[in-house]
Amino acid sequence: MSFEYTEITDPLYVQSREQNREEDYIMVRRKECKDVPISIPNWKPSAHCFTTRFHQYEKDLLEAEVYSDDVWVASYPKSGTTWCQEMVWLICNNLNFNEARAESLRTRFPFLEVSLIHDTQISSFERVQKTKRPRFIKTHLPVSMLPKSYWSVKPKTVYIRRNPKSVAVSYYHHSRGIFYRGSMESFVRSFMRDHQFYSPYHAHVIEYHALTGCDNVLHLSYEEMKRDLPSVVSKVCQFFGKSYTEPELQRLYEHLSFASMKENKACNYEDHNAPSKDHGCFIRKGELDSWREELTPDLIDLLDRWTVKSAPTDAERKLFE
Repeated sequence: MSFEYTEITDPLYVQSREQNREEDYIMVRRKECKDVPISIPNWKPSAHCFTTRFHQYEKDLLEAEVYSDDVWVASYPKSGTTWCQEMVWLICNNLNFNEARAESLRTRFPFLEVSLIHDTQISSFERVQKTKRPRFIKTHLPVSMLPKSYWSVKPKTVYIRRNPKSVAVSYYHHSRGIFYRGSMESFVRSFMRDHQFYSPYHAHVIEYHALTGCDNVLHLSYEEMKRDLPSVVSKVCQFFGKSYTEPELQRLYEHLSFASMKENKACNYEDHNAPSKDHGCFIRKGELDSWREELTPDLIDLLDRWTVKSAPTDAERKLFE
């Protein structure tokens, strides 16, 4: 097998997994990653949190075909992925707002490996394989788990990151709206112990930024998009070799505004089984520091100390500001 699987024996996880509906979590680590061009000395891939479904799809993941005209958006969950996808799709598709509103982002930009963590009617790998080219692909995979051919083909990829405190709060509400039944404090503590999907969080971000010779990867941040969207759009246009007039760009900024995205049903997926209106909306608040209103001082302190420990260098810590 190309991966090793480890059961989670952490007493906090074992004690609460049934109550929180996390019974099938497992840690998965890629054994060999010689194809990953990374600058971290003596780097060994981390084990990441998935579900037992991973066993069924490990070959589909590693052997997934990658094409040179693919466009990928990668991130740790709840890092501004949907917002970034919509921006990238529009810039690459000549600002086709009509199609963007008419067809769900899930269809335009399928999620490669969702079958690893949730039951799906058909394999998400099969669905992506059948998608019409040029394909737009969303992934939350860490660098160690990208398909083998990704590293030889090197498709254009945009990686977006977000402040860990914002991620923790947004990820809790997202999970609560789908399956999770624990408290926010329980979720955040689990997040810091690497027992949420795709964790460890810091390793995910740091490793994408430590790739070498990968001019096919553009790095963005959610905070940068919030503070200066035109500057980010300019970077993305340059990355994809696109150019638009000022009136066209103004229309794009309006389309990508929080108010517009929240009302856009093609992007703001709704879970009708969610326990509340707020939980049912995929796009919830869209604020930079709303975590201040929801996290206790103790949790804020714990998250900050966790980042200092997990990102020991100044350069790494700047990624999480």
